[in-house]
Amino acid sequence: MNFVAQYLTQQGVKKYRIDQVNQAIYRDFVFDFSQMTTLPQDMREDLQENLIFPLEVMKERVSKDKTQKILFKANDGKMIESVLMRHLHERNTVCVSSQVGCAMACTFCATGKMGITRNLTADEIVMQVVYFQKKMANEGQRIRNVVFMGMGEPLNNYENVMEAVRVLNDQKKCAIGIRHLTISTCGVVPMIEKLIKDPLKMNLAISLHAPNDKLRSSIMPINDAFPLAELMKVLRKYQAVTNNRIFYEYVLLKGVNDSLENAAELGKLLQGTNAHVNLIPYNPGADDAYEAPANNANRRFQKAIEEFGVPVTVRVTFGQDIDGACGQLALKS
Repeated sequence: MNFVAQYLTQQGVKKYRIDQVNQAIYRDFVFDFSQMTTLPQDMREDLQENLIFPLEVMKERVSKDKTQKILFKANDGKMIESVLMRHLHERNTVCVSSQVGCAMACTFCATGKMGITRNLTADEIVMQVVYFQKKMANEGQRIRNVVFMGMGEPLNNYENVMEAVRVLNDQKKCAIGIRHLTISTCGVVPMIEKLIKDPLKMNLAISLHAPNDKLRSSIMPINDAFPLAELMKVLRKYQAVTNNRIFYEYVLLKGVNDSLENAAELGKLLQGTNAHVNLIPYNPGADDAYEAPANNANRRFQKAIEEFGVPVTVRVTFGQDIDGACGQLALKS
């Protein structure tokens, strides 16, 4: 990890020793310096005395659908949560946090109620994934996907998130393909502009949740700063450069944003844009005033969007019973 490499570089240690440490962490999943037996004894003792891994597991909860949520404590005592979702055919996905809390204050998201405390470092982000990689390796499986959809707005922690993406994608480290990494954002337009220029072209997901400015501003304050016209303009630019499909996340709130008129607006907004809509029935936790629509209402909404030629998926909910589903991460455990 970066904190180890930086320390050893400052000590004048040769590169092959740093490579041995990386092998121990990223491939052998050794998180105890004293157990890194490829290193000399004096180096192990030095690392053990002077360095500490960035996250400690405090609690683990397992859902009835086998989703796992981990409560991590950082070295400054701050807490974050991460989730492992087990899809069919061993398509294991880790949902990582990028900040302690979140400043976006989306009304339907429990994390948004917390406010923002600080950004996570790249090492703190990567450690969430490596922990689950070790867990899966012990079961003879692997992590296939990583989504930046946990606590925080990833693009408000741009440099650390992109450094984490580089480590996750590095074939000598986490070795997760770039098309299996997804950054989700509420739509921080200046940072999307910056993302366009970055050589790494991971998947991009937009937390949209409403098809017009009035409705979106009422549930997502960021829309006042970056209204839909501005957001869609930069996304067209993003697609012109990357040719990537964009995923749009849409939490369905009964009686708020789930009418057939809303669906038609959304279909018109995204028609012809190489978009894929993920509909997410609301998960309780952020506001008792919200409810999820009935399943048949979700399907009607889906079909109304599809009439505009936009592909739509109604997302399966994972981990709701352990407060591990979309919008529920709020350190309740």
